[in-house]
Amino acid sequence: MCSNPLPNLKNIEKMMHCLLGDKVEARVAATGPDLTKPHVVASYIDDANSVQRVLICDLALANSMGAAMSMIPAGVANDATKAGIVAENIQSNLGEVLNICVNLFTEDSTDRLSFSGLKVCSPKDPAPAVKQSVKYALDIPRYAGGSFLAGSV
Repeated sequence: MCSNPLPNLKNIEKMMHCLLGDKVEARVAATGPDLTKPHVVASYIDDANSVQRVLICDLALANSMGAAMSMIPAGVANDATKAGIVAENIQSNLGEVLNICVNLFTEDSTDRLSFSGLKVCSPKDPAPAVKQSVKYALDIPRYAGGSFLAGSV
């Protein structure tokens, strides 16, 4: 049983300010990503290679986070979102952001988790079911904002 807590708003804001800039705004959201549309799932595994935690981002937010990490123009992120993909030149940056986000789950826990990878999902290939989740929205200056959820599986 994984004892890693789900992240709180303070930790989300602190992490996103470090990664994407001080002007990023985070807030608790009533709803998370629309799983009937393409979305990105980041999986975090324990030492037994079992997925314990996930971050699920709507596609616009995923492209924006990856683009903002290295200041790729917002238009590139928006075009990828319209195409239903994570742009190739954004994907490695997004992977770095999501890799660092493992700290959202381990900051207040002694249990170790590792980033396992990211996957673009759709209703035909959905995100894993979560037992518990917290939902947040992010606004990234000059980029499309969006929502994500942090969940336990």
